[in-house]
Amino acid sequence: MTTLSKISTSSLPSSRVRTEAPAVRAPVEAPRAPTTPKADGFDASARSNFVDRPTGRRPSGTETQPAALLSKTASLKSVGDSKPVPLSGPPVVAVFDGGVDWNHTDLKDSMWTNPWEVAGDGLDNDGNGIQDDIHGFNVGFGSGDPLRGEGTDHGTHVAGIIAAADNGQGNTGVAAGKAQILSVGGIYDGADLLTNFERSVDYVVDLKSKGANIRAVNASFGDEYRDAASQKRWKEAVQKLADADILLVAATANGNGSNMNNVKDFPANLDLPNVLTVASMDKRNDKLARFSSHGDKVVEMAAVGEDVLSTVPGGDWEEMSGTSMATPRVAATAALMFAENPKLTAAEVRDMLVATTEKDPDLKGKVSSSGKLDIDAAVAAARASAGRVAQAA
Repeated sequence: MTTLSKISTSSLPSSRVRTEAPAVRAPVEAPRAPTTPKADGFDASARSNFVDRPTGRRPSGTETQPAALLSKTASLKSVGDSKPVPLSGPPVVAVFDGGVDWNHTDLKDSMWTNPWEVAGDGLDNDGNGIQDDIHGFNVGFGSGDPLRGEGTDHGTHVAGIIAAADNGQGNTGVAAGKAQILSVGGIYDGADLLTNFERSVDYVVDLKSKGANIRAVNASFGDEYRDAASQKRWKEAVQKLADADILLVAATANGNGSNMNNVKDFPANLDLPNVLTVASMDKRNDKLARFSSHGDKVVEMAAVGEDVLSTVPGGDWEEMSGTSMATPRVAATAALMFAENPKLTAAEVRDMLVATTEKDPDLKGKVSSSGKLDIDAAVAAARASAGRVAQAA
């Protein structure tokens, strides 16, 4: 994949620190040490707060679709089938992951609320096949309860990096008060990761076609898929996001310095103009984190992903490290940019994020931009673009 083809014209001390590496999702229940070569003798699994990027279940051909989703997947229309609906509300970042604890004191005011659904009535008011999907849905269980199944600590942590409230507690999200979180939980349960991703894409595209202001998807997961059929399905699913003008921000692998240029890693390494792939900087933001993979043909930029304090279920906060933690910083910055200029497209925001990176000598030859996330510069670029639009009008 070439880079050019993807380009279109204050934290408090953690109250709880992870004491062991969490389970990787293949199989879901069993912990697994990284299988990629170690760099400089570094073993990421030995870090007390390291969390590997979940890989989900592999396709087996025996998965059963949740009944609640059967009618939905059969009846969804593509965005092109209907007239565009005006978007409303702040920019929404859909977190595809383990579910988000929407009752967390730092997140309850940052959650997107479905205006077409009536809470607690047990009905599918908006006709999308899901009952009571108030703050999102659970793709693994086919329900409106995103906080169920594997990886809720991971999903809640990602959400807090994006939009945890600025309330003097725990951490403050990059887009606090500016963006909302839509939780698509259960992605590591039920069917395999690819099937769950496809259903999740259909869900958010359908909501956006109704007027939900979904501008980005955070995908802090992924795995290698070598067969052509799976690769085709990944590309078609992400193309649906592109057609709906939704940015996909994806984590590269935690391969301890491995080069991903020639790895069929999905969804991170897809060559589409709405895909932005992120590596992790260390906690000082001065070099690539030792646990992070890289690849100057497939990874665009890096962001801090080491010792990141954020929300976890039960009203607590925890430090975690991994490319999973770097990716939501970029997704949140994208949301800030959409807030500054709602007329920006997903591809334009992606290109601005890449163009405004702060160059770092340690990233030369490791990410295509040779740079790391510069939040202020990216937001300033979006603000300037809004000014140009206003002048032209």
